[in-house]
Amino acid sequence: MKLSALLAAALLCSGLVSVPFVDADSTAEAGLRHHRSNCCDPCCAEPCCTPCPPPPVEVSLCVVDPCTGCAQEVCVTVPAECACEAPCLASCRPGCFGRTVLTYRWACCDHCVDVVLTKHGRAIVRD
Repeated sequence: MKLSALLAAALLCSGLVSVPFVDADSTAEAGLRHHRSNCCDPCCAEPCCTPCPPPPVEVSLCVVDPCTGCAQEVCVTVPAECACEAPCLASCRPGCFGRTVLTYRWACCDHCVDVVLTKHGRAIVRD
């Protein structure tokens, strides 16, 4: 591909091959002009980008360990549209090393957060 482009450029520069000049009026008469009336007209009237969603917010959950019954406050980050909604406990399953994994789900935005409770009482949040 590069060799043919170089050969074409060399032939044009040497004058062995000539390219006929075509002006804009003759192309318009032949029907070759672009379908828009002016090439500088905008192609669409709608904006190209949508507004950004609001940043996520931090909310506090009261998490109760199902094994011990102890409650602790945990901070999680959720989308702004879910900040006023209360989550529901979607699942509670055992994890590795004696941990318990609680999955909380916000129905309004379908956002899920895993809270891992260790056997030592520590809470780890997985967003």
